[in-house]
Amino acid sequence: MTDGGSDLAAQVGDLSRRLLALEAELEQLQATRTGDATMWGPRFAEIYDEFTDRFRGSTADVTAKLQGYLPDVRRLVHAGGVVDIGCGRGEWLTLLRDAGVRSCGVDTNPAFVTAAVEWGLAVELGDAVGYLRALRQDSVDMVTCFHVIEHLDTEQLLALLEAARGTLRPGGCLLVETPNPQNLVMAACDFYNDPTHRSPLPPALTEYLVSSQGFVDIEVRALHPKSLPAPTEGTGEDSPAQLPELLQRLLFGPQDYAVLGYKGAETSQ
Repeated sequence: MTDGGSDLAAQVGDLSRRLLALEAELEQLQATRTGDATMWGPRFAEIYDEFTDRFRGSTADVTAKLQGYLPDVRRLVHAGGVVDIGCGRGEWLTLLRDAGVRSCGVDTNPAFVTAAVEWGLAVELGDAVGYLRALRQDSVDMVTCFHVIEHLDTEQLLALLEAARGTLRPGGCLLVETPNPQNLVMAACDFYNDPTHRSPLPPALTEYLVSSQGFVDIEVRALHPKSLPAPTEGTGEDSPAQLPELLQRLLFGPQDYAVLGYKGAETSQ
């Protein structure tokens, strides 16, 4: 009887240890899901809206930049509409709605999602990859992703690209925008204004990763160069305008870039 009781106690102890290990593994997986806001921590999540206003720009500023993509939308988007990943404050979805374009989005920030729904936008709270996989395959005209991929590790990014390709119709377009580390100020300083950024992605790397997931006819666009500071009286040769062209480009060149890739005519993987 004593031996049986000891065996049972040992089994219970072993099961308890396994359960604790599984719970720890689950917490780790939940914290590293694609675009999961829980990795920010609750305190940063509470101030993220204010943080976005300060470091990304006002809604009006962001909207003005996004308007440059409307010609692509008019060229590519039909009944399948646009799916926006990490839609944030909803500037892009609002712009699309006002242009009469069918669109929807997903984000992991509950405050952003609640506000977007109140504004009449079709936004869901959830994980990007799971959201894309739940959509009908080969159905969407365009998947957009603005300033999200720099928050992901390589495996998460590849999973997102794969899921986006599965959702897109043949000929559909993936559009991602991210900070440009070819601008030295961005690479060395401004990129790290956001503590949830992982590491800058050089344009050549993003282009390659997109192509590795089966996208074709890939285009890289340099975006949002900084203006040279206006020379002040008496600056002479010290004026930024007098810097060599290469140095001007490295310091004041495009702060962001976009990669556009298209799904080939073959059926989805």
